[in-house]
Amino acid sequence: MKNFAIIGIGPRGLYALEMLLINLNKANKKLNITIFEPTAHEGAGPVWDINQAESNWVNIHERALSGLKARPSFNFDSKIISSFPAYHDWSEFNQTQEDPDTFPSRKKIGQYLHERYLALETVLKTSKFFKKVNKEVTALDYQDNLIKLSTNENQTYNLDAILITIGHQPTELSDEMKQWKHFAETEKDNIQFYDNPYSVCKFEDLKNQKTNTINIRGFGLAMIDVMRALTINKFGYFKVIDSHTLKTEYVQLKPQNLSLVPFSLDGKPMAPKPLNQAIDDWYKPNNEVLSAFKKEIELAAKKDTTNNIHFLIDAISKIASHIYLSLQDRALPHNLNDKALKLIISNWLQDNNYKHGLIQKTNISTYKLIERYIQMGLGKIPVSLDYCVGQVWRHCQPTLYASLSHSLLDNEVIEDIIKLDDHSKRYSYGPPIESMQQMLALADANILVFDFVDNPDIKTTNKGWKLTNKDGDTISTNIMINSVLDAPQLLKVNAPLVTSLLKNDLIQPIHTKLGIDTLENGQVISTIKDHNLPIFILGRLCKGSVIGVDALLECFGKRIEDWADAFVKKV
Repeated sequence: MKNFAIIGIGPRGLYALEMLLINLNKANKKLNITIFEPTAHEGAGPVWDINQAESNWVNIHERALSGLKARPSFNFDSKIISSFPAYHDWSEFNQTQEDPDTFPSRKKIGQYLHERYLALETVLKTSKFFKKVNKEVTALDYQDNLIKLSTNENQTYNLDAILITIGHQPTELSDEMKQWKHFAETEKDNIQFYDNPYSVCKFEDLKNQKTNTINIRGFGLAMIDVMRALTINKFGYFKVIDSHTLKTEYVQLKPQNLSLVPFSLDGKPMAPKPLNQAIDDWYKPNNEVLSAFKKEIELAAKKDTTNNIHFLIDAISKIASHIYLSLQDRALPHNLNDKALKLIISNWLQDNNYKHGLIQKTNISTYKLIERYIQMGLGKIPVSLDYCVGQVWRHCQPTLYASLSHSLLDNEVIEDIIKLDDHSKRYSYGPPIESMQQMLALADANILVFDFVDNPDIKTTNKGWKLTNKDGDTISTNIMINSVLDAPQLLKVNAPLVTSLLKNDLIQPIHTKLGIDTLENGQVISTIKDHNLPIFILGRLCKGSVIGVDALLECFGKRIEDWADAFVKKV
């Protein structure tokens, strides 16, 4: 009997295991299955760790988690594995279109995923065909038609095939980050540098100190997690004072001299998602429009003449211009027709610094800019064109990801598509309105400082870091937190397993700035081996071969189902 392993049992690995078992049952086939997961919370993985701080929120509303569907019951090794409820049933989700969307903590999602796994393991552990190894896989090689796997404790396994579903991996620090880390390690003891924002539990000592000025590199979702972790402390907490707008105040229990100083390359804040389903539906293309979008971009992607991303920009611009016109009085006043709007959108997508009266000005104060985006999300003020395009993009993303993954487009075009999608995330991956209201509350409490947010000059001194903004103002601190999470560039990943795969020529990047080159069924394309190498990889490390790898719902999507179906047919 063949020996098969799954490396990494986070959400994607969990669903791959489920789909594998269900397909084996349907085909009446058997495999010896070993899973490797070093953490103690299988199903959740590090990102959805069930022990992490309650202050780490998900940036996808619970309404959208309808994609976490129920698992049906099935048989394995003459044993019945019971069904497991969908997330909405498990969480007793109940919400009207007018209710503000709810955004659960990451640990709540992790609890669902872990319980879903445990319901499997209860039965699987009684089978001789299943084995769990709570060790880290550090090396893989391929010899004599067998995969040689090694763990961090020098245990070795011989396998016929493996599936790798590992998620976020450590990457080599940039030169600046290396310099800052070395600086903090060699200077005075009170100079502290954190090269990663997670787990935020590491900030427990910082958050309850009487006096602190803390620089935070980055102005995105991870920065918000860090911000919340540092300010929900013995000195204060957040309180929503208006349930309709989620306006928030920071209640200070006793004085604390705390300053948080975020900064980024462009200083632009994220735009929050709409308040509820009723407002979100303003931006939602109907099924007919999405179907036409799918056909249009798939057709363009198959043409030999497609050598840039204009086909995608044109397709999105067409949808967004129609929707902006449909907003009528909800949009900023204008007398432009569809063609003129499409041109403005196209120009803005190609250049985020493009200026027009319908595009929200970003040269106003950060506080005012956040305030305006909140009001747009609440439907209280006319919506700018950029906010509209960002929300439309979010609704088009699942179609975009499915249609352009494993396409025949040139690698440079794929890289440009991913860059464009990443630029959209300031809107499409926007946080809850309540998160942005918390930022304003901290600014009102003189804790969150926006004065240095836009690409300050940074120098190290014997006291720590000195930031200088464009007005010549300065601020110094001895604590720096890096909240910027690196993209999955394969050649920069320094995890032992990945470096082992590269060293042994078992994988290759689809592009020097992207991830692993794979076939549509997840099988790796190796440099010196044939395409029948029995190594499959799904998920974040395939960025480039696959577009849209970071979303939770992608872990429970068609790619995993297609892999399991194709794999079992060959067993």
